[in-house]
Amino acid sequence: MTSLPMILASSPPRNLTKPSSSTSQFPNPVQSSPKQLGNLSNKTHLSLTISQLILTSPVLASESFDSISDPPTGKIDLESVLVTIDNFFNKYPFFVAGCTFMYLVVYPAVIFYLRKYKPISAVNAFRKLKNEPDSQLLDIRDDKTLALLASPNLRFLGKSSVQVPFSESDEEGFLRRVKGSFSDPENTVVCVLDNFDGNSSKVAELLIEDGFKEAYYIRGGARGKNGWLAIQEELLPPPVHMFTAKNVKSSNNNEASIVGTEN
Repeated sequence: MTSLPMILASSPPRNLTKPSSSTSQFPNPVQSSPKQLGNLSNKTHLSLTISQLILTSPVLASESFDSISDPPTGKIDLESVLVTIDNFFNKYPFFVAGCTFMYLVVYPAVIFYLRKYKPISAVNAFRKLKNEPDSQLLDIRDDKTLALLASPNLRFLGKSSVQVPFSESDEEGFLRRVKGSFSDPENTVVCVLDNFDGNSSKVAELLIEDGFKEAYYIRGGARGKNGWLAIQEELLPPPVHMFTAKNVKSSNNNEASIVGTEN
């Protein structure tokens, strides 16, 4: 008869402890059935196949790595914007050149010719004063400068030079005095004369804003390069010449001596 200790030793030991949840979730490959082992190998093979497909495809691989390495930050990629602009310029060079020409040449020219105040040479200013009855000469130099160099004498044209000194600190008073010097400002064309270019362009703009028909600022003014004094000996008739105080005094003395001789 077999003894009890030998029977207990030959029987397999029982697992008295309850298996943990983590162990039950992942079956032991040794204890798994052949069917379970086949399913597990199929899943592993499928995952390896998908990974190899992604790695071997350059498009999918680049997109996947970009999505991992470059998460969206919400910022503008300046380099890509510059590359896009450069590609557009290279693709449409004539269109870009045409737009540039319109912006830099045509548009400023149109604005220049449409505005009512413009520069004018001394010769063309004289021609305008001679040929247009509604044109007038406005001398904006101060009294001290006028004492040294008188305004052009326009009695030869049946007109007179209007003298109103300009002051930046009193633009409203200046405009009021100028407007009071002309009977019909809305139909008056004004040629503005300064000592040099100076404030003549600004005054011409102010006159247009104040309701004058047209305003021109004489390039070179009275004493500047190609100004009235510089071109009068060659291009202007003597009656409209500008004279310095010395010349005016000598001419007055000559006239007085002639009158005394006649008497």
